[in-house]
This record gives sequence, C-alpha cells and structure tokens, in this order.
Amino acid sequence: MTNYYLQLRRIEFSNSEDKATLDFFSGVNVICGASDTGKSFLAESIDFMLGGSSLREIPERSKYGSIELDLAVNNEESYTFRRSTSGGGFNLTALNGSENQSPLQLKQSHGHGKTDNLSGFLLEKIGLLGKRILKNKSGGTQSLSFRNLAKLIIIQEGEIQQRGSPFWGGQYTQKTVELAAIKLLLTSVDDSSIVSANTPALDNSKQIALIDELLADIAIELADIGEEESELIDQLSRLESSIEKQREHLSFTQRELDRLLLNRRTLFDYRQELLGRLEEIKEHLARFDLLRKHYEVDISRLMAIQESGSMFANVEQALCPLCGAEPKTQHIVDLCDGDVVVIVQAASAEIIKISRLKIELADTVAELQREALELIEKLNIQNVKYNLIDSEIQEKLVPQASYERESFSEFLEKRASVKKAIDLYERTKSLEERKLALLQEEEKDSSEDNYQITTGIPIADAHYFSMKIARMLKDWDFPGDCNVHFDKDSSDFVIDGKPRGSRGKGLRAITHAAVTIGLLEYCKERGFPHPGFVILDSPLLAYFKPEGEDDLALQGTNLKECFYNYLIKHHANESQIIIIENQHPPSDIINKLEMTVFTGNPNEGRFGLL
Repeated sequence: MTNYYLQLRRIEFSNSEDKATLDFFSGVNVICGASDTGKSFLAESIDFMLGGSSLREIPERSKYGSIELDLAVNNEESYTFRRSTSGGGFNLTALNGSENQSPLQLKQSHGHGKTDNLSGFLLEKIGLLGKRILKNKSGGTQSLSFRNLAKLIIIQEGEIQQRGSPFWGGQYTQKTVELAAIKLLLTSVDDSSIVSANTPALDNSKQIALIDELLADIAIELADIGEEESELIDQLSRLESSIEKQREHLSFTQRELDRLLLNRRTLFDYRQELLGRLEEIKEHLARFDLLRKHYEVDISRLMAIQESGSMFANVEQALCPLCGAEPKTQHIVDLCDGDVVVIVQAASAEIIKISRLKIELADTVAELQREALELIEKLNIQNVKYNLIDSEIQEKLVPQASYERESFSEFLEKRASVKKAIDLYERTKSLEERKLALLQEEEKDSSEDNYQITTGIPIADAHYFSMKIARMLKDWDFPGDCNVHFDKDSSDFVIDGKPRGSRGKGLRAITHAAVTIGLLEYCKERGFPHPGFVILDSPLLAYFKPEGEDDLALQGTNLKECFYNYLIKHHANESQIIIIENQHPPSDIINKLEMTVFTGNPNEGRFGLL
C-alpha cells in the first residue's frame, strides 16, 4: 500500500466537567452490544468530524459542547481535530509537535488546492490534494473533496442495506461525480485533463433530480406499505365487496333499530297516557273524599236539627212559670218564622237528598277505583313490553349498530389507504415515464453532438475489481458460485446472475461491506491513494434482522466466522477496519481483535458511547 493512509485513534465528547472517550487501534475494531446505546451515532459522529455538515441531536449529546478526533497519518504523524457539536470549523493540534504550538484553524468548506480547510488538509495527507473529477457529461469538472471519499469509507446502517449501488446514492445529478470519485480511486487518475465542450449539452439534470427526489420519497412510502400494486388492486376489489356487504348489514340493523325505537316511543306515549289518567283519577278521588266528608257533616247537622225540632214540637202545654196563666191565655204566636214542624220536615227531606247523593258519590268512587285498577294492570303490561324492547335496543341493537358503523368506517379508511397506495404506484409510473423522456432527450442531444465524454468506471478496472470481490466472497463462504461482474447501467454488481440490489437486506449489507473493504484492498495492492480505513455499521445484518429466505439461509452458514477471520488475516497494521454490530464476534477470535462492548446496563461494563 502507498505510504499515504489515515487511521483513527480516539474520539472524545467533552464539556467543562465530563468526558466520554472511545479509543481505536490498527487492524480490526469491533464495537458491539445492546441497541440504543449510541453505536450508530458513533459512525455519524466520526463522519461529522471528517467534514459532515451537522450532527444528529440525541438527548445524551446535549450536555457535551465539543468533540475531539485523533488521527494518525502514516503511523508517523498524529493530530487532534476539535470541533463544536453545533458545527463550524476545526481547531487542529499536532500531537507530535511543539508543546507551545498554537492550534491551527481549519475551515469547514473545501477549497481547491488549499490546505487551510479540513478537506484539503486530509487530501494532502493521502496524496489527493488538487485532484479534479468529472461533474457532467459535457466535460465540466470539479475539485475533489474529502466528502467525496467519506461516503465510500463510512457506511452507515441505512446505507449498507440500501437497494441501490454502493457507489451511487441514487441522486441523478450526483451520479457522474460519485462514479468519477470511484474511478479516481480504482485508477489513480483524475479528470483534470478533460477539456469541457464549447457548446453546452442539453441539461435536464435539475428536472431529473427533482423527479428522483419525488421517486425516493414515494419509494419510502411504498416501502412502509410493503405491498405490490397487483396485491393492492386485489385488496381494493375485496374491500369494495366487503364494504357493500357491510353497508347492507348496517342498513338492516339500522332499520331494525328504527323500528324498535318507534315501538318504544309508541309504548312510552301510551304509558304516559295511562299515567296521566291515573293521576286524574287520583285527583278526583281526593276531591270526592272531601265531598263525602262534607255530605257526612251536612247529614249530621240536619239530623241534629231534625232531632231537636221533633222534641220541641212534642212538648206538653203547661202553666206559665212566670205568671201562672193558662196555656190558652198565653200569648203564643201560631204563625212565625220559627215554625218547628216545617223546619223538621225540611231537614228530613234534605237528609234524604244528601244521602242519595252520597250513594251516587260512592258508586262513582267505586267506578273510578275499578278503572284505576284496570289502568294499573295495563300499565304493568306496558312496562314489561317497554323494558323488553328497551333492553333489546340497549343490549343488542345499539352495540351491534355501533360495531357495524365502526367496522364500516374502518373499511372506508382502509379503502382510502389502499387507493392512496395505488395512486403512489400510478404517480411512480408517471414520474418514471417523464424521467425516461428527459433522459432520451439528453441522449438524442448527445448523439447529435460529436463531443462525448466517457463517464463511469473503465471496463477493465471494473472487471479486475469484480474479480477481487468474487475472491473475497468465496473466502467469506458466501453462498453460491460467487461469479461477480459490474453492471454499467445500474452501477452495481451482479452476483451469480442476480442483481445485488434484488437480494434480501442482509445479503445487500454483506455484499456492500465486501465492495467497501474490497476497494480498500484494491487500492492497497496497487499502491493507489485511499483514506486507509473503513467503518461499517451492521454488515452482518442478516444475523440480526433477516429478511426473506436468502437471509435466513445465510444464518445457517459459517460466513460470520469466515468474515472476521478474513479481516484479522488481511487487516493488521497498515489498514483499519471498524465494525459496528449488535452481536458479538465469535468467542474464539475475540483475543485477535479490539472489541468494545456497550452493555446498555448502567451497572455492568460500559453503558454506551455517551
């Protein structure tokens, strides 16, 4: 390998009181352990310290204000890069320089051929300062930045399992640039000698880039849905049938509920009518009782008059007690207002009349009481009927109608969701057709122009690199014959006749790791510049989160053991491999590598990164 290479030595998060440090060593480093302990954040932090624009915010990070990253260059020079967790430029300190040496400030933004920025400083150390790479088919070039290389050596979990090419992130406008960076590493020849075309070619790149972004967003939504268009169409048909049946069930239940509600209302009204009549009878009986009492008082009074009058009329005549006069000489007025006999006769007649009225009143009261008893019996019957209907409504039909309405709403929501998913497929087709039309316009314009630039990886270099990956996969005991070739159209590899991106995410991860490590070894064997280290987040994903039969079949092989044994054998001192995994390496090789375990347990070992 060329003398130009870098290795990580330490990363440290700090504030005025606390520090969180992790050391790295030459050869194979494994950071493993529990989920949610900062393993993936470690890869992001290293990328941030190599020029990334921003650092993801997590709760554990909030108390730290700065990060330091120690880098060794050629195992001779060592530097510490210090940066705020909020971003910005870097402070550089040479660890093997003078103690009184002031830190050097490095800009964040790349400047072509300049070393006053992080990118230029690192590129100079690996022998790539001032290189240019192709940026479009018209021959335009741009300055090589260390960020063009960082995405080839720091492979994060979301990237290592992606369906697309390991060399191309999927953005059309960046395809030429990203493939040009790969070509530079594989050939050690940059594009500075290319002369740009005088007449600019038709450039639909912005429109295509926008379409790519839209397609990427739609692809994420479709991935979350996880169903093919044909499956969704069949599902929609079944939903329409289910909705129609559910509508009939709901309509029948609602009609039955309406009928019972009407019956219950009729019974309620009739009950109220009976209760009203009973209340009237109650009031009449109360009044009649008062009338009866009045009759009895009147009869008692008349009987007293009758009795006293009869006694007065039958008294014998006698001498006057005052003067002794004979009765016949006494002054007795025969005709006067106080004729006792007439009064007694009138009282007797009135007693007879009131007695007759009292009998009639008693008959009326008895009739009303009989009516009240009949009404109470009817009311009891109606109460039973009302309670039965009310119970059927409350305990059966209302819950049933509520359940069927809820089910009907769920069917409608599901149908809307399926229609939206189908619409996403339709939009994808429309956008892909538009993208194809734009690409055909560019190809037509390019074919009419004699000035053409060859882009991508040269066929011979792609062949030799494919052979390198094939040998590596065989050493890893990868399933199959491991026949590998590079497909120029997809900028990806075909393994045993099957595109790499069409396999399960576990196989995509391990083959992506093979491409990344293979690139490091390819440059090392030919003495070409390369940063000198790689970071792989979850390359053995098939052992942790298998997807499909391919990944499950991989679990039954010894690929995991072969993978680690290969790394230990081929990467000792002159290169550095950092593996981030959930599972531990095989126990029989742990003493042959550097391993840090994040336990996720505050009472045991190291909890996590921060």
